[in-house]
Amino acid sequence: MPPKHKDLLFKPKPKGKINKAQDPQSENDFLEAADEHEQAAGKWRAGDAAKATRFFNRAIEVYNEGLKRFPRSFDLAYNKANLEYNLTQDMRILPHLGPKIALLEETLESHRAAMQLAPPTNTDILFNTAQVLTSLAEAALEAETQQFSKVPARTLLEEATDLFAQCLLSQEKEYEKVEAEIAQAMKAQQESGQDIHAQSSASAHEDEGNMETESTGSSGPDEWATVEEPLTPETILETCTAHLGALTALLPLYDPADTQAIQSKTHQGEYTANKAIPVFIERVQTSPFKKEHDDKSTAGPTLSLSSTPASEEFETSPKDDALLAAATFQAASIEFQYRAAQLSATQYATTIEAIFSTLTSKPESPSQQDQSAYLNAVSAYADALIDLASAISDISPSVPTDAEIQWTSLTHAQKLLTSLTTSNPPILPASRLADIFLARGDIELFRFHLSFTPVGAAKSAWVNSRAVLVANAGVYYRGARAYGDKAVAAGTGDANVRDMADGKAVVAEVLKEVHATRAGAEGGAGGVVIVKDGWKGKGAKVKRALEQLVEEGVLGRDEAEGVVGILGEA
Repeated sequence: MPPKHKDLLFKPKPKGKINKAQDPQSENDFLEAADEHEQAAGKWRAGDAAKATRFFNRAIEVYNEGLKRFPRSFDLAYNKANLEYNLTQDMRILPHLGPKIALLEETLESHRAAMQLAPPTNTDILFNTAQVLTSLAEAALEAETQQFSKVPARTLLEEATDLFAQCLLSQEKEYEKVEAEIAQAMKAQQESGQDIHAQSSASAHEDEGNMETESTGSSGPDEWATVEEPLTPETILETCTAHLGALTALLPLYDPADTQAIQSKTHQGEYTANKAIPVFIERVQTSPFKKEHDDKSTAGPTLSLSSTPASEEFETSPKDDALLAAATFQAASIEFQYRAAQLSATQYATTIEAIFSTLTSKPESPSQQDQSAYLNAVSAYADALIDLASAISDISPSVPTDAEIQWTSLTHAQKLLTSLTTSNPPILPASRLADIFLARGDIELFRFHLSFTPVGAAKSAWVNSRAVLVANAGVYYRGARAYGDKAVAAGTGDANVRDMADGKAVVAEVLKEVHATRAGAEGGAGGVVIVKDGWKGKGAKVKRALEQLVEEGVLGRDEAEGVVGILGEA
């Protein structure tokens, strides 16, 4: 989840040629020198990531040198922090920098330093710092099982949600002032008959070019200035989306006994979802200010399947993102209530269906934005159904009615995800398809596992589908691995996703062989599972895959230990 993109700094074109041999002297010199390195890095980013990384590192060095000379410069501190975070999110550059968690920790330090220097009215640094905290928590959860990483991740996400809430409150107050000024101006203009909305919009564009914040440097013809964009309802909706995304990630890390903390965070989310979002969706149409979007911005809540836009051209609106973020937060709240024994599995499943019913209604003759919003909603609905099945595995797997709900939910999730992957050529990019095929493999392996439970063993249809399910799981995992390879090669994918798919593919192949061997033994053929060459050397990947599969209820611990036993030292 990258920070809210803001082009906070601009520099008028110099009239003469810059003497690049001269060492930077003023704060503006350092800003200009760092900017030149960043621009040079941008030219090499696609073709030579290593060379681009060297230029980016030089830019950071310049910012550091500038901060030694001008330690109170917010512009230097902000730009450095923002660059560092953007690099941690760039899959082309990240492999050349080092471990992601260590880099995010450094980035967090830089954001904290910038926050100390920020003008009181600057909410962007609050938002960006919260985004870094969220990304660091996500990286921690991905690096280890939640059993070991939930405590630090919870602390990070709690701070992030508090910063988002603070940012939202400040933005709401600021927008109220804007509305009051507009209302006062409209009243004053009633007799003249002038169009105050048009006047306000023109004034906003004029302010955008003229407004400067306090600067530690001296004024001059080549002065860098901090631009404050007019606050728009869309900007506030983006804050709502990010806030709910962090809360959605935080809720599963609480123990039901943490009543006070849970109530506080749930109250935050309910206010954002049920009050702030409806208010600012309505104000989008009446606001004189329009949010300017650029090709570097990304939208959407953080979801395992729906966090990435369908393609670079497929932008979703802040309204759609906010509505989906509200739905996913509500789904997370319902899951928590189920785990706390506050409602039944049937009530849980019924509520999930109601939450997503409107969002997943396929639009007629959709625009690109509508299509992208629909794809994200379908992905999020599938996510919620898989989470439902995992929660039942933890709470009531042996109850026949609840096991039926698991099977039905997983079947529906598979149908939803299949609908996202059947277009030819594919609508979705390789990185997104890798995530979806991973989830499809998990669903088939999950249903394969359910067929061996006491409830599943009594269902002839479940039992008869075992061979097909485990075979399908392998196909989907191999598909995820192939798409993961393509995404990594294109510089848009995460190598961890590809490696996870590779490990799970081996797990599915082993289980397929085990099932075939057992079926043969029952028929009198017997046999022993032979370790294949393709399984060798993948022990670390398989271990991580099994840990995740067991943790999410896709496999039982006995099944995982059986796979480990067969692979041995392979």
